[in-house]
Amino acid sequence: RLQDQRPASQMSTIQTKTELTIGRGWEGSGCPVLVRGTTAEYRRSLAEIAREDDLAVEIGSAAGVTTVKLARLCSRTVGVDAQESEVAISTAYAEKEGFRTLLEDEETLPAENQSGQASQANSGPPPLLDPNKKPVVQFVIAKIKIGKNCRESLQPLEEVLAQRGNTLRDVSLLAIDIAGTASLEVICPIIVCLKEVMRPRITVVKSLSLRKLYISLGAGEDLLSLGASEHER
Repeated sequence: RLQDQRPASQMSTIQTKTELTIGRGWEGSGCPVLVRGTTAEYRRSLAEIAREDDLAVEIGSAAGVTTVKLARLCSRTVGVDAQESEVAISTAYAEKEGFRTLLEDEETLPAENQSGQASQANSGPPPLLDPNKKPVVQFVIAKIKIGKNCRESLQPLEEVLAQRGNTLRDVSLLAIDIAGTASLEVICPIIVCLKEVMRPRITVVKSLSLRKLYISLGAGEDLLSLGASEHER
């Protein structure tokens, strides 16, 4: 299993100038990213990385198969998709797989305590889930936007997370599968925006375009290393 460098609770929300310069902080090694080119590789990596205490979010949950797999491994899991039809399909799939997709009233914080960290601290921890009931996985409709509108576009997800006292910054495992063949111009800004808003301990992305770039960059580094070795002879 891959071991993260720092727990999510210790991730600084401010990136210092030094961290930025040397590639640390949320833009660099502080929030590592794994890129996988196929669905099988994507799911395999998530299974290896997921922890029981993770709050996992999958952006682009589609039919819900990967999200349900994560729900079997993590303490809380939410799938996000832009299409209402996909959320309906994923909800039906999860229920067929033995999950609930809605929380009972007694399992959520009172509405007045779902608006922020301060009120959550005053109200104490959320009620325990009933162990005699089916486990829960939730799905929400949200169309992710980039730039300054990213946080606003995630409001439906925030509202679902707040039901049990969580915020976007509590997300520790972020999975992104918006379109496996999307261009770099589409996928890269989305990754950056989501990482900035959530600061997860690790992000796993399914993207064939990004995987090809990763392999190309690695080949360049290998070529440079080979050239240096030959020069030393």
